[in-house]
Amino acid sequence: MRAGFCVFMRVRVKPEKREEFIGLMRGLQRDVRANEPDTLVFEIAQGDDPLEFLFFEGFTDEAARERHQKMPYHVAVSPAGYACLAQDPQIEFIRPI
Repeated sequence: MRAGFCVFMRVRVKPEKREEFIGLMRGLQRDVRANEPDTLVFEIAQGDDPLEFLFFEGFTDEAARERHQKMPYHVAVSPAGYACLAQDPQIEFIRPI
C-alpha cells in the first residue's frame, strides 16, 4: 500500500534534553508501529548534528494522520517531547506523486 499523505518534520532539541527526547520518541515509534496500521511509515532519523532529528511519516490518507495525532500515547508524549525542543519544529505536509 502506498502512502497518500506524508509529513516531513525537522526538530532541534536542547542539549540537556537529547537523551530524554530519544527515549520519548523510541516509545512513540514503538506504539505507532504496534497500533496504527494506517501509519505506513514512522521513522525518526538523526543526521550529523546530534541535536537535530528528522521525522518521516507516511499515512494511507490525511484522516489516518489525524487519527495518529489523537492516539492516547501521542497525546500523552507530546507535551514532554515539545519541552525538549530548542525551537519550533519545521513541518512540511507532502503528497506523493
